[in-house]
Amino acid sequence: MSEIEYGDSKEWFKASPQYDDEGNVDYDAQGKVTKEFFMTYLAPYFKYTNITEGRNTVDEEGNKKGTTTTVYLADGTYFSFNNGACMDFAFDTNGNKKPNEFGRDKFAFLMCFSESTRLYHCGSNQKAFCAYGSAQNADNTREKRLADCKKSGYWCSGLLLMDNFEFKYDYPYKL
Repeated sequence: MSEIEYGDSKEWFKASPQYDDEGNVDYDAQGKVTKEFFMTYLAPYFKYTNITEGRNTVDEEGNKKGTTTTVYLADGTYFSFNNGACMDFAFDTNGNKKPNEFGRDKFAFLMCFSESTRLYHCGSNQKAFCAYGSAQNADNTREKRLADCKKSGYWCSGLLLMDNFEFKYDYPYKL
C-alpha cells in the first residue's frame, strides 16, 4: 500500500523527537510531526473520523504534561502515536470503552527507521515494524513471550505479533 508509493517502510522519514528549551517533550511540536507522519504514510489506508494532535498540558499542580496525537477510526477503535526513537503506536481495540489496559484491549507497536533503532528495538535491522521486547529477549520463543505477557500486559503485543495477531487458546487475558 504505502510502500508502493513511498518505498520500503524502513526508508520512511520520521522526525526527531521534539523538545522545548528546558529539555522537556514538546507535545505541541510532537503532535504536528506525528500527525504529518500519519497523513503522509497511513491516512489514505484508514477510514478515520477524527484526529487530535498532541498538545502540551499542565496538571492541577502546575506540572507540564502532554497528550499524544490520536487517530479515531470509523469502527470505534483508535490509535495514538508517540515520536520517540521509533514511531510508537498504541492501539485500542474497543476505543474508550473499559478496561483500557495493555494486553486486554490496548496493544503497543513500533516502527523504527534507522538501522540502529531497528536492531535495538526489533532485533534486526531488516525489520521496521515490531513490538516492545522483540530484541531484548535473547530467548525469543513463544513460551518466553507468553511468560512476559503474563507478567505485564504491556508485553503482550510481542506475543500477538509472533502469533500473527491471533488470540490463541492460552492467551492470558480476556475481554
